[in-house]
Amino acid sequence: MAGGGVLEVMLVDSEGIRAKRFLGCVVCCSTSAVNRPYVCVEYGDKKRISKVAQGKGKKSIWDQKFEFEVDHPIDEKKSEQKLVFRVMDKHKLSDDGYVGVATIHVKDVVLMGMEKGDAELGSRKYRVVREDKSYTGDLSVSVTFKRKDGVNNDGERKESLVNNEDSKMPTA
Repeated sequence: MAGGGVLEVMLVDSEGIRAKRFLGCVVCCSTSAVNRPYVCVEYGDKKRISKVAQGKGKKSIWDQKFEFEVDHPIDEKKSEQKLVFRVMDKHKLSDDGYVGVATIHVKDVVLMGMEKGDAELGSRKYRVVREDKSYTGDLSVSVTFKRKDGVNNDGERKESLVNNEDSKMPTA
């Protein structure tokens, strides 16, 4: 991958996610709340599936990181300009239920990261919508892009320490 990098996606949590069912799932004996949510994260043709979230009720927690390899230059015609989060509800005895989708456009983050060495979209909430475009809750996600060579435009190399803190070290 010449001139590429890594897109790191941190799926933090969700709030207020509700299924469209009025009476709930008769098979699972649940209400319209999404009790066992998980997320299919897509970037272009690459897919990752989260674990089932912890917590019940209005807030579900993942704290799970995914990485996607990014080629540079970005192909303008491909769907590699966005991250798609398909929220699903895990059912025990029937097919999993589709809840909604959230989309994050990441082209600017990738381009800025290619130019400067790294770029970040801090943790923020993104709306989850159903197929009929109605709102069903929020996902909290952060996105970071790091160029493969790890060198920013100041000629400094960022390296991760054992305790996961970044330090800047001049390159030779």
